[in-house]
Amino acid sequence: MDDLKCTEKLQDFIHFYDQASIEQADLTRRLELWMNHYNFPHVPPGYKKYQLAREILEYGWSKYPFVYDKIKYFELTPSYWQRRLQEAKEILSVDDPVAIHLLFFVAAFETDPFILKENEERYMICFPTELPAIDFRLTQELARTIHAQTSGMAPSHTRTLAQLIFQEGVSLHTAHQLLDEEKRNEAFPFFHNDGCTREPNRIIMNILPHLNRRDYEALYSFTNGKGASGFEKEANYTGWNLVQYLLDQGVPLNELVSIQAEDVDVFVERTLYSILNSAYTPQPQE
Repeated sequence: MDDLKCTEKLQDFIHFYDQASIEQADLTRRLELWMNHYNFPHVPPGYKKYQLAREILEYGWSKYPFVYDKIKYFELTPSYWQRRLQEAKEILSVDDPVAIHLLFFVAAFETDPFILKENEERYMICFPTELPAIDFRLTQELARTIHAQTSGMAPSHTRTLAQLIFQEGVSLHTAHQLLDEEKRNEAFPFFHNDGCTREPNRIIMNILPHLNRRDYEALYSFTNGKGASGFEKEANYTGWNLVQYLLDQGVPLNELVSIQAEDVDVFVERTLYSILNSAYTPQPQE
């Protein structure tokens, strides 16, 4: 039986924010109040101590008034996410139980969700509540966690770029199949905004030499930074295209999630070359 629990750091954040607002605190004082009242403890790999806190306070502070009520009155609804977890498992044909701790927190509006191993049995999904399209993105994270447990891949940060691309493609397509059209459309404009759709094949060609990299700089540059072709989210877009190509070839999602971690790098590389070969091979005329 699946074990999903939901907790939050939201009221701690509200306590911090209210006090800092009353004092009209500067950045140094905000950081002090942060440590006293909020002190979100989970620092993603690649970050120095307090770096995430300082970024949140520098880049998020002026925007918090616009989402204050959303944070203060956010409902955890564990039964809803339990049902969504079960739906994702059904799409991926995964029967083994999954243990997840879903922790809601507040970040800087551009902080991505991340997943940690809380212990040998349980994954922790750290999810920023100020993000838009929560239903889509959290469904993605649930699918990513299921995929990580089934394949043996790390869920965040310590993967190769090829594994990140593969996980992103599987989780995007799982969420896309589960959610209705309105909720899907909330999440998908970012591909068009980042311009990736204009040059998908060049993006693949330029990402190929980096597939085996697992350093933080590479994983960041191909998701939130500018990738090798100069766009944001090149890995996300490549993952979407890679899995779409495989689905068109008749390979279902449940077969893809069963591919083990040690086989993913070669599988992704071969599939990307197949996509390029298909794109540049003359098609027979009807």
